[in-house]
Amino acid sequence: MRIETKRLILRPFTEDDAAAASHNSRQPIVAHFMSDMVMKTEEDALGWIRWINGEKFDATIPFVALAIELKCAQICIGLIGVAPKREINNEIEIMFEIADEYQNNGYATEAGKAIIWWAFEQARQNALSAIVKPENIASRRVIEKLGFVYCDTRTLPYDGTDCAFDYFKLYHTEDLPSPE
Repeated sequence: MRIETKRLILRPFTEDDAAAASHNSRQPIVAHFMSDMVMKTEEDALGWIRWINGEKFDATIPFVALAIELKCAQICIGLIGVAPKREINNEIEIMFEIADEYQNNGYATEAGKAIIWWAFEQARQNALSAIVKPENIASRRVIEKLGFVYCDTRTLPYDGTDCAFDYFKLYHTEDLPSPE
């Protein structure tokens, strides 16, 4: 599976991405808002890559987590994916992470458009969900730019406690833009 946009390549993680995946997940902003995804070591990231590409990857469910590669530098700057989220009745959730030093360049929105196109047009999904911590203004902006609509606040288990998340939905339409 590979999706190209103007500036990005979305592709399965490789074992060569382990150092970047660990580094990206430990960045202060990313680690704060996605503390359940922090991979403290390269070995942790390698195990996660093998797990995500092995028993978890399934384009039919869909359960995909892809590396976001910056074309001009040929480096992994984050991840994008869609997967069932148990805490919201296994609805298909969009997930993304961009390393701190690459944020505020439109990469999350660009990758998000591409994965939404794939989820609706290739994986035949009718709706996607998103959950965002209310204080994560940047991710909320991305979700809204992608066309998701705020529905309500959900209390979900997170890091051993219950946390409030803003809950969004996006439904497939006939005028879906291309991955670009």
